[in-house]
Amino acid sequence: MCSVDAVHVRRRQGVTEIRSEGLTVTDRLGADPSADSIYVQAAGWRQRQGLELDLPGKLRILDHLDGYDAKIDFSGGDPMVLPENVTVMAEAAARFGRDNVTLTATGAGLITWPVERIAPLVGELNFTFDSVGYGDPRFRPRHYADRNLKHASRFADAGVKVRAECPLTTANCAPEILERIYMAIRERGIGSLLLMRLFPVGRGGLRRDMVPSREQYREAIAVLRGLEATYGHPKVRLQCALRHLGGTSDGVNPCDLVRESFGLLTDGTLLASPWAVDSHGKPVDEAWILGDLGSDPLARILASERAVEYRSRVDQNFGHCKIFSFQNSEKQHAADRIFDAADPLYLAE
Repeated sequence: MCSVDAVHVRRRQGVTEIRSEGLTVTDRLGADPSADSIYVQAAGWRQRQGLELDLPGKLRILDHLDGYDAKIDFSGGDPMVLPENVTVMAEAAARFGRDNVTLTATGAGLITWPVERIAPLVGELNFTFDSVGYGDPRFRPRHYADRNLKHASRFADAGVKVRAECPLTTANCAPEILERIYMAIRERGIGSLLLMRLFPVGRGGLRRDMVPSREQYREAIAVLRGLEATYGHPKVRLQCALRHLGGTSDGVNPCDLVRESFGLLTDGTLLASPWAVDSHGKPVDEAWILGDLGSDPLARILASERAVEYRSRVDQNFGHCKIFSFQNSEKQHAADRIFDAADPLYLAE
Protein backbone atom coordinates (compact mmCIF):
# COMPACT_ATOMS: atom_id res chain seq x y z
CA MET A 1 0.00 0.00 0.00
CA CYS A 2 2.83 2.41 0.82
CA SER A 3 4.08 4.55 -2.02
CA VAL A 4 7.75 4.31 -1.10
CA ASP A 5 9.53 1.01 -1.57
CA ALA A 6 11.37 0.94 1.73
CA VAL A 7 14.58 -1.05 2.09
CA HIS A 8 13.84 -4.18 4.10
CA VAL A 9 16.45 -5.26 6.66
CA ARG A 10 16.46 -8.52 8.60
CA ARG A 11 18.82 -10.87 10.43
CA ARG A 12 18.94 -14.49 9.29
CA GLN A 13 21.35 -17.06 10.73
CA GLY A 14 23.70 -14.36 11.95
CA VAL A 15 23.75 -12.53 8.61
CA THR A 16 22.20 -9.10 8.01
CA GLU A 17 20.20 -9.12 4.80
CA ILE A 18 19.33 -5.90 2.98
CA ARG A 19 16.53 -6.38 0.49
CA SER A 20 15.78 -3.60 -2.00
CA GLU A 21 14.45 -2.98 -5.51
CA GLY A 22 11.07 -4.42 -4.59
CA LEU A 23 12.73 -7.17 -2.52
CA THR A 24 14.37 -8.52 -5.70
CA VAL A 25 17.95 -7.58 -4.73
CA THR A 26 19.54 -8.95 -1.56
CA ASP A 27 22.87 -7.84 -0.13
CA ARG A 28 24.28 -9.90 2.75
CA LEU A 29 26.54 -8.46 5.44
CA GLY A 30 28.47 -10.30 8.10
CA ALA A 31 27.94 -9.58 11.77
CA ASP A 32 29.10 -6.15 12.97
CA PRO A 33 29.38 -5.99 16.78
CA SER A 34 30.10 -2.25 16.59
CA ALA A 35 26.67 -1.47 15.08
CA ASP A 36 23.86 -0.67 17.49
CA SER A 37 21.33 -2.52 15.34
CA ILE A 38 20.95 -4.22 11.98
CA TYR A 39 19.38 -0.99 10.72
CA VAL A 40 22.43 1.05 11.69
CA GLN A 41 24.64 -1.58 10.05
CA ALA A 42 22.55 -1.59 6.86
CA ALA A 43 22.42 2.20 6.69
CA GLY A 44 26.18 2.44 7.09
CA TRP A 45 26.69 0.01 4.22
CA ARG A 46 24.24 1.87 1.95
CA GLN A 47 25.86 5.18 2.83
CA ARG A 48 29.26 3.85 1.85
CA GLN A 49 27.75 2.74 -1.47
CA GLY A 50 26.47 6.27 -2.08
CA LEU A 51 22.85 5.13 -1.94
CA GLU A 52 21.95 7.23 1.11
CA LEU A 53 23.26 10.36 2.75
CA ASP A 54 25.37 9.90 5.87
CA LEU A 55 24.94 12.13 8.92
CA PRO A 56 27.17 14.97 7.60
CA GLY A 57 25.25 14.80 4.32
CA LYS A 58 21.91 15.06 6.10
CA LEU A 59 23.12 18.05 8.11
CA ARG A 60 24.35 19.62 4.87
CA ILE A 61 20.75 19.49 3.63
CA LEU A 62 19.82 21.79 6.50
CA ASP A 63 22.64 24.15 5.51
CA HIS A 64 21.23 24.26 1.99
CA LEU A 65 17.84 25.39 3.31
CA ASP A 66 19.37 28.51 4.81
CA GLY A 67 17.26 31.60 4.19
CA TYR A 68 13.97 29.71 3.97
CA ASP A 69 11.25 29.20 6.53
CA ALA A 70 11.53 25.48 5.85
CA LYS A 71 9.15 22.89 7.23
CA ILE A 72 10.61 19.40 7.13
CA ASP A 73 8.71 16.12 7.32
CA PHE A 74 10.92 13.24 8.44
CA SER A 75 9.39 10.17 6.87
CA GLY A 76 10.39 6.85 5.32
CA GLY A 77 10.21 3.87 5.53
CA ASP A 78 10.58 4.65 9.18
CA PRO A 79 13.07 7.35 10.16
CA MET A 80 13.03 6.27 13.80
CA VAL A 81 15.11 3.13 13.26
CA LEU A 82 18.27 5.25 12.84
CA PRO A 83 19.47 7.23 15.87
CA GLU A 84 21.31 9.67 13.58
CA ASN A 85 17.96 10.81 12.21
CA VAL A 86 16.99 12.02 15.68
CA THR A 87 20.20 14.04 15.70
CA VAL A 88 19.12 15.65 12.42
CA MET A 89 15.61 16.28 13.78
CA ALA A 90 17.08 18.02 16.82
CA GLU A 91 19.26 20.21 14.62
CA ALA A 92 16.30 21.02 12.35
CA ALA A 93 14.23 22.03 15.38
CA ALA A 94 17.05 24.24 16.63
CA ARG A 95 17.42 25.97 13.26
CA PHE A 96 13.84 26.24 12.02
CA GLY A 97 11.81 25.83 15.19
CA ARG A 98 10.02 22.81 16.59
CA ASP A 99 6.77 23.73 14.83
CA ASN A 100 8.54 23.37 11.48
CA VAL A 101 9.50 19.74 12.14
CA THR A 102 7.02 16.97 11.40
CA LEU A 103 7.58 13.27 12.00
CA THR A 104 5.77 10.57 10.02
CA ALA A 105 6.52 7.19 11.55
CA THR A 106 5.10 3.77 12.34
CA GLY A 107 4.34 2.24 15.69
CA ALA A 108 7.28 -0.11 15.24
CA GLY A 109 9.63 2.86 15.05
CA LEU A 110 7.95 4.99 17.69
CA ILE A 111 8.16 2.30 20.35
CA THR A 112 11.96 2.41 20.19
CA TRP A 113 12.11 5.95 21.63
CA PRO A 114 10.83 7.50 24.87
CA VAL A 115 8.15 10.09 24.18
CA GLU A 116 10.00 12.66 26.29
CA ARG A 117 13.03 12.34 24.01
CA ILE A 118 11.17 13.00 20.75
CA ALA A 119 8.28 15.26 21.76
CA PRO A 120 10.41 18.43 22.23
CA LEU A 121 11.75 18.06 18.68
CA VAL A 122 8.52 17.87 16.67
CA GLY A 123 5.58 20.16 16.14
CA GLU A 124 3.41 17.36 14.77
CA LEU A 125 3.40 13.57 14.57
CA ASN A 126 1.68 11.89 11.62
CA PHE A 127 0.80 8.21 11.35
CA THR A 128 -1.18 5.99 9.01
CA PHE A 129 -4.53 4.73 10.28
CA ASP A 130 -6.79 3.20 7.66
CA SER A 131 -8.39 0.22 9.42
CA VAL A 132 -9.43 -1.02 12.84
CA GLY A 133 -8.46 -4.39 14.23
CA TYR A 134 -6.49 -7.12 12.53
CA GLY A 135 -6.42 -5.42 9.14
CA ASP A 136 -6.10 -7.05 5.74
CA PRO A 137 -2.87 -9.10 5.61
CA ARG A 138 -2.70 -8.63 1.84
CA PHE A 139 -1.87 -4.96 2.34
CA ARG A 140 -0.44 -4.45 5.82
CA PRO A 141 1.29 -6.36 8.61
CA ARG A 142 -1.14 -7.67 11.23
CA HIS A 143 -2.54 -4.91 13.47
CA TYR A 144 -0.39 -2.37 11.61
CA ALA A 145 -2.87 0.49 11.98
CA ASP A 146 -3.83 -0.34 15.56
CA ARG A 147 -0.17 -0.45 16.59
CA ASN A 148 0.40 2.92 14.94
CA LEU A 149 -2.54 4.38 16.85
CA LYS A 150 -1.44 2.92 20.17
CA HIS A 151 2.02 4.43 20.06
CA ALA A 152 1.02 7.71 18.41
CA SER A 153 -1.52 8.28 21.17
CA ARG A 154 1.35 8.41 23.69
CA PHE A 155 2.52 11.56 21.92
CA ALA A 156 -1.00 13.03 22.01
CA ASP A 157 -1.07 12.38 25.76
CA ALA A 158 2.22 14.28 26.02
CA GLY A 159 0.70 17.33 24.33
CA VAL A 160 2.13 16.82 20.83
CA LYS A 161 -0.17 17.66 17.94
CA VAL A 162 -0.98 14.32 16.30
CA ARG A 163 -2.64 13.66 12.94
CA ALA A 164 -3.97 10.36 11.68
CA GLU A 165 -3.64 9.88 7.91
CA CYS A 166 -6.16 7.68 6.16
CA PRO A 167 -5.64 6.68 2.53
CA LEU A 168 -9.15 6.08 1.22
CA THR A 169 -9.52 2.84 -0.70
CA THR A 170 -12.31 0.63 -1.93
CA ALA A 171 -11.61 -1.49 1.17
CA ASN A 172 -12.42 1.20 3.74
CA CYS A 173 -14.91 3.58 2.09
CA ALA A 174 -18.02 1.96 3.58
CA PRO A 175 -19.73 4.28 6.12
CA GLU A 176 -19.56 1.74 8.95
CA ILE A 177 -15.81 1.25 8.45
CA LEU A 178 -15.18 4.99 8.31
CA GLU A 179 -17.15 5.49 11.52
CA ARG A 180 -15.06 2.86 13.31
CA ILE A 181 -11.89 4.58 12.10
CA TYR A 182 -13.11 7.98 13.23
CA MET A 183 -14.28 6.83 16.64
CA ALA A 184 -11.09 4.86 17.29
CA ILE A 185 -8.86 7.92 16.86
CA ARG A 186 -11.36 10.08 18.74
CA GLU A 187 -11.17 7.77 21.75
CA ARG A 188 -7.38 8.07 21.71
CA GLY A 189 -7.44 11.87 21.70
CA ILE A 190 -6.05 12.35 18.19
CA GLY A 191 -6.66 15.90 17.02
CA SER A 192 -7.12 15.58 13.27
CA LEU A 193 -7.73 13.11 10.48
CA LEU A 194 -6.28 13.66 7.01
CA LEU A 195 -8.14 11.98 4.16
CA MET A 196 -5.81 10.95 1.36
CA ARG A 197 -6.01 9.50 -2.12
CA LEU A 198 -4.44 6.16 -2.88
CA PHE A 199 -1.59 7.13 -5.18
CA PRO A 200 -0.80 4.53 -7.85
CA VAL A 201 2.92 5.16 -7.53
CA GLY A 202 5.62 3.07 -5.92
CA ARG A 203 4.06 0.01 -4.33
CA GLY A 204 0.67 1.67 -4.69
CA GLY A 205 0.95 1.00 -8.41
CA LEU A 206 0.07 -2.60 -7.60
CA ARG A 207 -3.24 -1.48 -6.05
CA ARG A 208 -4.79 0.54 -8.84
CA ASP A 209 -7.94 -1.55 -8.53
CA MET A 210 -8.41 -0.16 -5.01
CA VAL A 211 -8.63 3.50 -6.07
CA PRO A 212 -12.15 4.75 -5.20
CA SER A 213 -14.48 6.39 -7.69
CA ARG A 214 -15.41 10.05 -7.56
CA GLU A 215 -18.69 9.24 -5.85
CA GLN A 216 -17.00 6.98 -3.32
CA TYR A 217 -14.62 9.79 -2.40
CA ARG A 218 -17.48 12.26 -2.07
CA GLU A 219 -19.54 9.91 0.08
CA ALA A 220 -16.58 9.13 2.33
CA ILE A 221 -15.84 12.83 2.83
CA ALA A 222 -19.51 13.48 3.63
CA VAL A 223 -19.65 10.65 6.18
CA LEU A 224 -16.57 11.85 8.03
CA ARG A 225 -17.57 15.49 7.95
CA GLY A 226 -20.91 14.41 9.39
CA LEU A 227 -19.10 12.70 12.26
CA GLU A 228 -17.01 15.82 12.81
CA ALA A 229 -20.18 17.91 12.93
CA THR A 230 -21.59 15.57 15.56
CA TYR A 231 -18.56 15.11 17.80
CA GLY A 232 -16.41 18.18 17.12
CA HIS A 233 -13.12 16.34 16.91
CA PRO A 234 -10.98 14.98 15.44
CA LYS A 235 -11.08 17.60 12.72
CA VAL A 236 -11.34 16.25 9.19
CA ARG A 237 -8.82 17.58 6.69
CA LEU A 238 -8.39 16.83 3.00
CA GLN A 239 -5.09 16.11 1.31
CA CYS A 240 -4.20 18.63 -1.41
CA ALA A 241 -5.14 16.09 -4.12
CA LEU A 242 -8.70 15.90 -2.73
CA ARG A 243 -9.41 19.54 -1.89
CA HIS A 244 -10.66 20.48 -5.34
CA LEU A 245 -13.29 17.77 -4.94
CA GLY A 246 -14.19 18.80 -1.42
CA GLY A 247 -14.77 22.44 -2.22
CA THR A 248 -12.18 23.80 0.21
CA SER A 249 -9.68 25.50 -2.11
CA ASP A 250 -11.21 29.00 -1.69
CA GLY A 251 -9.92 30.03 -5.10
CA VAL A 252 -6.34 29.07 -4.26
CA ASN A 253 -4.82 26.18 -6.18
CA PRO A 254 -4.69 23.33 -3.65
CA CYS A 255 -1.70 21.85 -5.47
CA ASP A 256 1.38 23.48 -3.94
CA LEU A 257 3.95 21.54 -5.99
CA VAL A 258 7.22 23.48 -6.36
CA ARG A 259 5.54 26.60 -5.00
CA GLU A 260 5.77 25.26 -1.43
CA SER A 261 6.34 21.50 -1.40
CA PHE A 262 9.02 19.11 -2.61
CA GLY A 263 10.16 15.55 -2.18
CA LEU A 264 13.59 14.53 -0.96
CA LEU A 265 15.10 11.11 -1.63
CA THR A 266 17.63 9.33 0.56
CA ASP A 267 20.55 10.37 -1.65
CA GLY A 268 19.65 14.07 -1.61
CA THR A 269 17.77 14.16 -4.92
CA LEU A 270 15.16 16.92 -4.80
CA LEU A 271 11.88 16.10 -6.54
CA ALA A 272 9.05 18.39 -7.56
CA SER A 273 6.73 16.08 -5.60
CA PRO A 274 7.24 13.54 -2.79
CA TRP A 275 4.95 11.18 -4.74
CA ALA A 276 7.04 11.10 -7.90
CA VAL A 277 8.60 7.71 -7.18
CA ASP A 278 8.53 4.42 -9.03
CA SER A 279 8.14 0.91 -7.64
CA HIS A 280 11.76 0.90 -6.44
CA GLY A 281 11.66 4.28 -4.73
CA LYS A 282 13.50 6.01 -7.59
CA PRO A 283 12.24 9.08 -9.50
CA VAL A 284 9.33 8.05 -11.69
CA ASP A 285 10.76 10.17 -14.51
CA GLU A 286 13.73 12.49 -14.98
CA ALA A 287 11.30 15.37 -15.51
CA TRP A 288 10.45 15.34 -11.78
CA ILE A 289 14.06 15.90 -10.68
CA LEU A 290 14.86 19.50 -9.75
CA GLY A 291 18.41 19.02 -8.51
CA ASP A 292 20.64 17.65 -5.78
CA LEU A 293 19.95 19.29 -2.44
CA GLY A 294 22.87 17.41 -0.94
CA SER A 295 25.21 19.36 -3.20
CA ASP A 296 23.47 22.65 -3.98
CA PRO A 297 21.57 25.23 -1.91
CA LEU A 298 17.82 25.34 -2.44
CA ALA A 299 18.08 28.92 -3.70
CA ARG A 300 20.32 27.81 -6.56
CA ILE A 301 18.03 24.90 -7.46
CA LEU A 302 14.93 27.12 -7.49
CA ALA A 303 16.73 29.55 -9.81
CA SER A 304 17.29 26.79 -12.36
CA GLU A 305 15.49 26.87 -15.67
CA ARG A 306 13.33 23.86 -14.85
CA ALA A 307 12.23 25.12 -11.43
CA VAL A 308 11.39 28.57 -12.81
CA GLU A 309 9.39 27.00 -15.65
CA TYR A 310 7.47 24.71 -13.32
CA ARG A 311 6.62 27.51 -10.91
CA SER A 312 5.23 29.53 -13.81
CA ARG A 313 2.99 26.63 -14.91
CA VAL A 314 1.50 25.41 -11.62
CA ASP A 315 -1.97 26.83 -12.33
CA GLN A 316 -2.28 25.45 -15.85
CA ASN A 317 -4.16 22.44 -14.47
CA PHE A 318 -5.70 24.19 -11.47
CA GLY A 319 -6.98 21.75 -8.86
CA HIS A 320 -5.71 18.66 -10.64
CA CYS A 321 -3.14 16.49 -8.88
CA LYS A 322 -0.04 16.66 -11.03
CA ILE A 323 0.97 13.08 -10.27
CA PHE A 324 -2.35 11.76 -11.57
CA SER A 325 -2.21 14.18 -14.48
CA PHE A 326 1.27 12.95 -15.40
CA GLN A 327 0.14 9.34 -15.32
CA ASN A 328 -2.99 9.88 -17.38
CA SER A 329 -1.94 12.54 -19.89
CA GLU A 330 -1.36 11.61 -23.51
CA LYS A 331 0.99 14.50 -24.22
CA GLN A 332 4.37 13.59 -25.65
CA HIS A 333 6.72 15.49 -23.36
CA ALA A 334 6.94 14.55 -19.69
CA ALA A 335 6.89 18.14 -18.43
CA ASP A 336 3.72 18.84 -20.41
CA ARG A 337 2.08 15.77 -18.87
CA ILE A 338 2.74 17.14 -15.39
CA PHE A 339 0.76 20.30 -16.16
CA ASP A 340 -1.97 18.73 -18.29
CA ALA A 341 -5.55 18.78 -16.98
CA ALA A 342 -5.69 15.00 -16.98
CA ASP A 343 -6.43 13.98 -13.38
CA PRO A 344 -9.36 11.54 -13.84
CA LEU A 345 -10.95 12.62 -10.56
CA TYR A 346 -11.66 16.07 -12.02
CA LEU A 347 -12.14 15.45 -15.71
CA ALA A 348 -15.93 15.46 -15.37
CA GLU A 349 -16.01 18.50 -13.11
